Amino acid sequence: MNDTKLSITDLATTAFAEQMESAERQGDEMFTRHRDEFLTYARGMSRRVLGMEAADQLDWTYTGTMHLPEGVEQATAWIDEGPAYLRYRIVEDQTAFELVQPCGTCGNDQIDTVIGLAALGGLLDVATWKAAEKAVIA
Repeated sequence: MNDTKLSITDLATTAFAEQMESAERQGDEMFTRHRDEFLTYARGMSRRVLGMEAADQLDWTYTGTMHLPEGVEQATAWIDEGPAYLRYRIVEDQTAFELVQPCGTCGNDQIDTVIGLAALGGLLDVATWKAAEKAVIA
């Protein structure tokens, strides 16, 4: 019978590796819980602002914090096929529910607070009108 004992170094490095794997799993689980909770808040806000019928058509996506400035957290949902999208955002302790309309010409986004479904319709109608006006001018 071969009774090979692990050295203290082997025991210690194995214990450390197991501890790191466990911490990573726990961190992944905590991130998943946090992301799911944040998306629940975004869905709730969209239901309050837009109503159930419109809100249920939105597919919210969590934006990783590495893509955002420090202290900012957000989720986005495309309106139809885009390019406009809704953004639920928390900057420090301030919550925002906004329509973001990227401008392909100038590269600047038009960002407006959304206070209701009719207001969203007005913002989208103005954007459609402006796009049509630019097409006529060009």
